[in-house]
Amino acid sequence: MIAPLSLWRSSLGTIMKLLLCIALLLLAAQLSESVCSIRRRIPPNGSGELEQVGCIDPYDGSLHPVGETWIDPVCMRCTCGSAFHECCTSYSTPSGYSEDCVSLFNPRECRYRVHRKDNPSIECEVHVFV
Repeated sequence: MIAPLSLWRSSLGTIMKLLLCIALLLLAAQLSESVCSIRRRIPPNGSGELEQVGCIDPYDGSLHPVGETWIDPVCMRCTCGSAFHECCTSYSTPSGYSEDCVSLFNPRECRYRVHRKDNPSIECEVHVFV
């Protein structure tokens, strides 16, 4: 038996809505990507086995045990894994705000502050972060 045309149209509409939702999710994932670096932990003295001592932060030389997550001096969120040391940016960059506003990065708070160019005491609304 052949399905009625109205049933076919409603199914097509549902499929189109589903495809639109998938496209929007993929776009959101693209906009929310952060900058990351992954380093393989290297065995000491070429021994072939990793010691469970931990990871050394490349920016300040501090030692962190396996399993620990921290924010380093350049605002990267780092994780020490059993085989890898991964660091990703811990902040989002504002990009959707009024032209009469400016964004300034605060390295102590690891975040951007967006305010009016003519009056820094007035914060601006941000619509998009990347």
